Amino acid sequence: MEWDKIWAYNKEAIDPTAARYTAIVKETSATIIVTNGPDTLTTEDHPLHQKNETLGVKSIIYGKELLVEEGDAQDIEVGEKVTLMKWGNCTISKKDVDATGKITLTGTIDIEDKDYKKTKKITWIANDPASVFDITLVELDHIITKKKVEDDESVKDIVNMNSRISYTAIAEGNLKQAKRGSIIQLERRGYFFVDKIAEGANLMTLNFIPDGKTTNMSKIKSKLDQKEVSGGKVTDA
Repeated sequence: MEWDKIWAYNKEAIDPTAARYTAIVKETSATIIVTNGPDTLTTEDHPLHQKNETLGVKSIIYGKELLVEEGDAQDIEVGEKVTLMKWGNCTISKKDVDATGKITLTGTIDIEDKDYKKTKKITWIANDPASVFDITLVELDHIITKKKVEDDESVKDIVNMNSRISYTAIAEGNLKQAKRGSIIQLERRGYFFVDKIAEGANLMTLNFIPDGKTTNMSKIKSKLDQKEVSGGKVTDA
């Protein structure tokens, strides 16, 4: 049986109880300036899971400066209308790219516009230093680089020495309530196991859980090629 089949079954089991949060990769974050956003940060309660009200709610912070994924920002053009999830449609009027490649978009929100059918859906967090915090995201690859080990092969020649990849993301403050050992979803990025809670200088650590998909459904990029990870076969299953 291929791994993608096992992970797809696993997704069905974990999705109904996985609370939804948002995090943006730190080193490649982009910015959207909402010119008609609130001058003072405001909050609004939203369900942690649209289909499971027993998980409770979280307070989403709204402001003029938003952090978004670079992959999303690269794909947005001036004059385009995009949907800021859990807020509304935003029309982009300006796009700047500085010398380092960092993207800043400027736009206006129209909460009266309810036509979301053909718009790009964008995850975001308000750039509020008092609430956002750094987390470590971990993706795990196969330990062995081949599907089948031949009798005359040495394990040391086919072991994957870079099977653990970690990087830093900026998370919404609500994620601090997640418990060690729980499974959550970072919206449009995937499912994660809360491996460690922030303690002292150590960041909260989330381990990526493959869900059987071989390609991303959005412009959010994973560090590992999930087509390669999911293509492995469980020879003893």
